[in-house]
Amino acid sequence: MEAESWWMYRGEAQPPASEERAPWPSPPPWRRFGGGPVRPAPPDEDPGAARYLGVGEAAPAGPDLDADGLAVVNAAVLLRRPLLVTGPHGAGKTSLAHRIGRELGLGRVLRWWISSRTTLREGLFSYDAVARISAGAAGQADADPGRFVRLGPLGTALLPYERPRMLLIEGLDRSDVALADELQGVFEDGGFCVPELRSTPSARVAADDGPGAEVAEGRVQCLQFPVVVITAEDEESLSPAFVERCMPLRLPGPPEPERLAASWLPPEMVEPAWRTALRVVEGMEPGRVPSAGALQDAMWLGAVRAQGGGWNSEGEYPGQAALDALWRRGGGRGE
Repeated sequence: MEAESWWMYRGEAQPPASEERAPWPSPPPWRRFGGGPVRPAPPDEDPGAARYLGVGEAAPAGPDLDADGLAVVNAAVLLRRPLLVTGPHGAGKTSLAHRIGRELGLGRVLRWWISSRTTLREGLFSYDAVARISAGAAGQADADPGRFVRLGPLGTALLPYERPRMLLIEGLDRSDVALADELQGVFEDGGFCVPELRSTPSARVAADDGPGAEVAEGRVQCLQFPVVVITAEDEESLSPAFVERCMPLRLPGPPEPERLAASWLPPEMVEPAWRTALRVVEGMEPGRVPSAGALQDAMWLGAVRAQGGGWNSEGEYPGQAALDALWRRGGGRGE
């Protein structure tokens, strides 16, 4: 598949050499925000990203998109729109965000995990009012109020970086329906206010990662709109108005066991691993799909047993009871 000339993300999931990193494309006039001053580059990729990207350089974990899928991702980047990624559990939604962040050289992924009780403010910032009151009682009423504020993952992503931050919002469909609409307002503005700092000319606040940030009169404003990946199992629980402002991308089920094994294991362990994972798939009840986690666990069982002679000459696996327990646990819930 030949990449289009306007694509920044080509699905290779490999970090660019610093001298090869393409300049960030200009935004449409209606998506320019002009925040400043420019902050230092974000921290490098989290070492824990390997849990989502795998260890096989030839076959990185996560979905391999076709030309249509790559076009959607690149359109989201170019237009500064959130990428709404839907699909069943184990389809690779989280891995895709890490693949995009790695290939585009955006540093550490900021991750906001959504629950049924998550509020917009939690993603933007927290304010320790109790500590502020205690400081006043101790005669420190003139202390910098910024020290009681900490930006959350969304708030940090909206700081003015020269190259955008990568923000992963996981499981938006678990939230109250109002959260998506509130998010849309922040995405349109490219920033937000911290009410507790409005009367402060300049305050230094803590960020979700890296050094703190200077905030003038409580306003946080991005320079480059972040690359936002929002995951959900489906769009049905999100408001149509919010979905319309996103670039939608639907992923199929988990990857084939052989490719999954190649993403995570040394070459000599791949064959027994994927053969074992395939037995999990074959043992599922019709209509049930094993999660990527169940397949990974099965692969590891097969690889470890194979090292000790776990497979016999007829290709049978003596640990069948363990696999039976695994696929009931991993797929019995319809994951």
